[in-house]
Amino acid sequence: MEQILTVLIADDNPSDRILLKAILSQFGHKVVSAVDGQDAIDKFDPHTIQLVCLDIKMPYKDGWEAAFEIQRIAGDVFVPIIFLSGVSDPIALSNCLRIGGTDFISKPYSPALITAKLNAIVRLLVMQKTLEEQRDAMRTYNEQLLNDQDIAKVVYENITHSNCLEDPALSTFHYGTHTFNGDVILAAYKPNGGMHLLLGDFTGHGLSAAIGALPLADIFFDWTKKGFLMRQIIPEINARLKRVLPANMFCSAVFIDIKVNNKSIEIWNGGLPDVLFFSKNTKQPVRFTSKNLPLGVLSPDAFESQIEAVSFSPGDRLMAFSDGVYEALDVSGQMFCHSVLTPLYHGHVDADRSVDWLIEQLEKEGVLKNPHDDISCLSVRLDASIGIDSLEGGYLQAHHEAPADFSFEYVLNADSLRNTDPLPYVLQILTTVPGLSSFSSQIFMILSELYSNALEHGVLQLNSEKKSSSDGFSEYYEERESRLAKLTNGYVKISVKVTSDHHCRSLVLYVEDSGSGFDFKSVNFDISNTELLYNRGLALLDQLCSKLEFTKGGRAVTAYYDWQVGLDS
Repeated sequence: MEQILTVLIADDNPSDRILLKAILSQFGHKVVSAVDGQDAIDKFDPHTIQLVCLDIKMPYKDGWEAAFEIQRIAGDVFVPIIFLSGVSDPIALSNCLRIGGTDFISKPYSPALITAKLNAIVRLLVMQKTLEEQRDAMRTYNEQLLNDQDIAKVVYENITHSNCLEDPALSTFHYGTHTFNGDVILAAYKPNGGMHLLLGDFTGHGLSAAIGALPLADIFFDWTKKGFLMRQIIPEINARLKRVLPANMFCSAVFIDIKVNNKSIEIWNGGLPDVLFFSKNTKQPVRFTSKNLPLGVLSPDAFESQIEAVSFSPGDRLMAFSDGVYEALDVSGQMFCHSVLTPLYHGHVDADRSVDWLIEQLEKEGVLKNPHDDISCLSVRLDASIGIDSLEGGYLQAHHEAPADFSFEYVLNADSLRNTDPLPYVLQILTTVPGLSSFSSQIFMILSELYSNALEHGVLQLNSEKKSSSDGFSEYYEERESRLAKLTNGYVKISVKVTSDHHCRSLVLYVEDSGSGFDFKSVNFDISNTELLYNRGLALLDQLCSKLEFTKGGRAVTAYYDWQVGLDS
């Protein structure tokens, strides 16, 4: 046999017990003997016993009773049970299988039959062990994936929620079917008062849908802050999404421009349900239907915008929602747009509590318990004072760079280090920092050098002396890939912090690894030796950064990068 088993035998007949033990021992298996059912239960250990053989008829507790108790003790551990019997009653034998037995062996014992059955049991155990290993690997991967998603979700929300959604004029509802929400709600004050609003619904669900919100939010906030008009921002968003998104992905959206200077609103609807304008002068809301294709569908040359305008009085309200609301199914299986939303469209719902009413209907119809799509709703109470107070907070400085203060952290374990390159993701986030995008090439150089040193010299323990010749470079990177493929332990932690003080900005990059460190005091920061093929990275960092700081015996390095933000001319 290829695998040696530890077998528990329980039989009150000494001769049968001794005979079976001798047969099993002959094949190299270890045998633990029990004289009755209770003795078998007392001697059973799921961590050491791989197979249990139980006689059906035994004192104190018979084989069936012992089997129930042994299965309870084993819990999630799979331990096959073979019943031993000198009877040929089909009902008794079928009971053996019914209560969880794997097989049964009839007396008198046949060595050939026992050998065949043991071989089958061994194959079953090997298969079970393989399944358990795969299950554990999937569980570990899933836990790491969920942790990575939680970290990424914080970063995603920091970017897409860096807006004025807390304004008392706004009411929102945002419900995702996954960790990441394919719907996005953005709001930003304009430099001259008023507000830009965008409700978007990206194709699909989860991370693949939500990632499109990053370039969309980048343009929305940056261009709004700089004073661009809605009709200028929409084509730019379309062009960016068309360029960066795959062909089958787009964003249905509603863009709303609230103009407080003349008490009017402009609405661009591209592929979302009707936007509802509730005026105090009429009962039924005015419906602004979609007259544009979603963002990211048309090329910049073919893109056209149809924008509708309407004036408002203080107290009027505007409401928009995503397809997740419009196409939701009620308890009878009908779409919301044909049943639940009818009172809203007919003006039978108080506009001021329209969002609360909608949430009540979603809960009542059981949609939130089993949503088939991301659900988002936006309502704004229109007033000529929206965004005016924000001017005192600095928005009159339309061409100033806004302060940015945030931090985030990535921790990559062995699996992530083997399969993931974090630098593009970290850099994508950093380039959204106001003013920092102009220095993206330098930031990427600093970040890549810190990460490479942490991974190659810290985690993988590679020696740079291999790169002392041109041929040594190829050997170095071959060894790098080999060690990385075999990596089972280790980590690299990347922490990023951005702070601002008036026009002074500071980026702090902290990279820590699980290696043994190095003698950082002996580092030569002289970058003038152009003939040196290695060990130039830290010298370059010393030139780019305002300060380099080593801690934890060289396992951690902190790079400080400062830049100034001035006034646009």
